[in-house]
Parts: sequence; structure tokens; C-alpha cells
Amino acid sequence: MDAKVFRPHADGSAAVLGPLESTVMNAVWEIATPATVGEIAKWLKRTGQHIHYSSAKTTLNTLTEKGYVTKRPVGKANAFTAALSRDAFEQRVVGGVLGGLMRNYRNPLMASLAQTLAGDPASLDEFERLLAEQRALKDRR
Repeated sequence: MDAKVFRPHADGSAAVLGPLESTVMNAVWEIATPATVGEIAKWLKRTGQHIHYSSAKTTLNTLTEKGYVTKRPVGKANAFTAALSRDAFEQRVVGGVLGGLMRNYRNPLMASLAQTLAGDPASLDEFERLLAEQRALKDRR
């Protein structure tokens, strides 16, 4: 389920999923209960995103193959559910991207992060708080 591509200029899940995959995945998260292709397509239509049933079905099957959603039979249809919560998905994406950057671009990453945080005192305070939490957890181990 690891992201193979990261598009830094895309918003939200579209940074790692294609645009249609992102739209359908967001619908699955918003519905938050197992839903059939038809239910997901109707939900998308109600929210102003007109995606044909066949496109939704193909996209859901692709998301299943990639491990982002699970499906189980419900009568003659399949019900789809997110394999991870949106928060867990975001954590995995960020962890994967930062892990790669740390391995390959450690010093530029840390310099850029320091420069960015220095310009935003509230974010710097939050980062320092989170770093202190991680240090305390490490010390307990």
C-alpha cells in the first residue's frame, strides 16, 4: 500500500492517488460504512461529482488491488470499506515521503524544515512539543 508517486503540488489524497482514485477514496472515507459501487456513485452525484457507475467500479477495484480499500460480497454486489482511516493513510504517506527524504536528502531536508519552521512560530512551538514527546517516549524505553 506504499505510495509509489508523490505529487507535491496536488491537494490531499491526490498527492499519492490519481485524481479519480482520490475522489472515490474520499467518498469511501466520508460514507464511513461499507458501501456498494452504486451507493458510492450516488453519493458522489449528490455532492456534485458525476462519475459513471462503470468508472466508479473500475476505480474501486483498482483501489482494492492497491490495498486502499477492502471489499466483501453483499448479495450480488460488493461492499467497499477503507482499509485505513484517513488519518492512518495520511500518517503512512507522510512517513513514507519523509523516510525517503531522510535516506536520500537528510541534510537538505533538515535545513529546509528548520528554515520553514523558523518562519512560523506557532508551528515551531508545536514541532518542539512533539519532539519533546518523542524524546520522552524514547527515554521510557
